[in-house]
Amino acid sequence: MTSGTDISTITVTGTGSVAAVPDRLHLGVGVEVRRPAAPQAYLGAAAAVVRVFDALDALQLQSLRRTTRQLGLRADILWSENQEQRVTGYVASQDLILSIDDLSSASAVLDAVVQAGGDDTRISSLSFGFSAPGARAAEAQEAAWQDALTRARRWAELAGCVLGTVEEVSEVAGHPARPLLPKVIMTEQSSMPVEPGEAEVVCSVTVRWRIQRLE
Repeated sequence: MTSGTDISTITVTGTGSVAAVPDRLHLGVGVEVRRPAAPQAYLGAAAAVVRVFDALDALQLQSLRRTTRQLGLRADILWSENQEQRVTGYVASQDLILSIDDLSSASAVLDAVVQAGGDDTRISSLSFGFSAPGARAAEAQEAAWQDALTRARRWAELAGCVLGTVEEVSEVAGHPARPLLPKVIMTEQSSMPVEPGEAEVVCSVTVRWRIQRLE
């Protein structure tokens, strides 16, 4: 609590959180092909990607979106001590991001990618999120505000004061959605199980109120 000649204030920080099951999945997948010559590697990777695309199209999932994230072609170089470097082949690759809104289809998407890409398949990442993150953030903000208000009223009461008008509001950054223990298990026979679990959206807010002493 701070005070000047005429105005006294109190500053508190409130925290709110909302836990929910994610409804969006982001998969990082790709293909990587090694061949003796660059054109062979490039065309081999292209053929593998086409197979993966065809397999995904066959699923007919309206909730599935795909984006090419990276395309690469490089020499595969062997380094030996006291010897010159030697090119042993070439590697071509393409990385994709698959976004899925129907989480029950996650195992089917993974199966399709692996079966179509075969030994050229790569799976690099998996993350969960929300299709409407703003709605979750708004709920956490409301909870944080109520927490701050409750704390401020309590401190003002202990100080023999009442809350007045709000002087300043600032949101504390750095609270991304964080995973909690899994609650939902999506699996099919002979498929890779995927567990979205729950994610917690956390928000903190710092508020400064004017306060007045009780007469």
